[in-house]
Amino acid sequence: MLFAAPPALAKAVLLEPSGKWQMIYDEDGCRLGRSFGEGKNLVILFLDRYQPASELIVSVVGKPFARRDVAHQPIAVDFGPGLPASAAKESLVGVVGPDQTPMLMLGFRDLLNRPVIVHQTAVITPRQESAISQLTVRSRGQSDVTLRTGEMGAPMAAMRACTTDLVQHWKLDPVQQEHRMAGPTPIHKPGEWLRSGDYPTGALRMGVSAVIDFRLMVDAAGQTTECHIQRMTNNPEFATLTCKLLMKRAKFRPALDSEGKPIASYYVSSVRWINGN
Repeated sequence: MLFAAPPALAKAVLLEPSGKWQMIYDEDGCRLGRSFGEGKNLVILFLDRYQPASELIVSVVGKPFARRDVAHQPIAVDFGPGLPASAAKESLVGVVGPDQTPMLMLGFRDLLNRPVIVHQTAVITPRQESAISQLTVRSRGQSDVTLRTGEMGAPMAAMRACTTDLVQHWKLDPVQQEHRMAGPTPIHKPGEWLRSGDYPTGALRMGVSAVIDFRLMVDAAGQTTECHIQRMTNNPEFATLTCKLLMKRAKFRPALDSEGKPIASYYVSSVRWINGN
C-alpha cells in the first residue's frame, strides 16, 4: 500500500526592514513599531510595555501569519541569534482592519527567550539587548517567519525612556519605584476578582470574548484609588465592567520602598473574558 507524503512546508520567510522604528507614546503605554517586507509579505511588528519591565508584549500583523481555523494556538517567539529556543505558548489569533489582515497577539515575551514570571522582572543588560538582531515566529504546521530587526540596543533604550516618562505621568517618582522592595501585593487571589457570573449578558449571548490590560493605582494604605485600561479588544462594555469590579474587589498590601516603608505605587495585569459558547 502506498501512502502520500505530507506536503512540505513552504520555505521559511526572512524579511528585512521596510521602515524605521517608530515610538508611540500614550498615557498608559509605550509602543515600538516597525514594518518588514513588502506586498504580500508585508509584516508589522509591535512591541509594547505598560510599565518599566524587562519583558515585552509582542504582536505581529501580516498575511504570512494567516491561521486557518483556530482562535488560540501554541506559538514560539525566538529572539536571536545564538539564544536558546523558547517554548511555544498559547497565543491569540485574529484579524484586523477592513481587509481582515491576520494578527497574532503573542503576549509577554522575554528578549533572552526565558520563561516570563508575572510581576517578577528579569535582568537584561544593554549589552545583551544590542546583541539581539532578529525575531522568529514559529508554530507547528506553519513556516517560520524571521524579522531582521537590527540591533535592539537603541530601540530598547528608547523604550526605557518612555516607561520612565509613564511613571512620572502617573505622579510617581521613577527612581523610588525602580528601587521598591516590593510592589502592591494582592491580599486575595487575583483570579477571584472577576467571576463567571460577571460576564455581560449581551456579550455572553453573542459569543463575544475580550482581552483587557489594566493598571490599578494603589495608595500607601493599600487602597485601590484608580483603574485605567491600557489595552483592550472588542466591546468597551468589558472595560467599564472590569474597572468597576476591580475597584470593588481588588485589595492589596501596599508597595514598599527600598527601606521597607509603605508607598503609593501601581499594579499592572490583564484579564481574559473568554466565552466558551
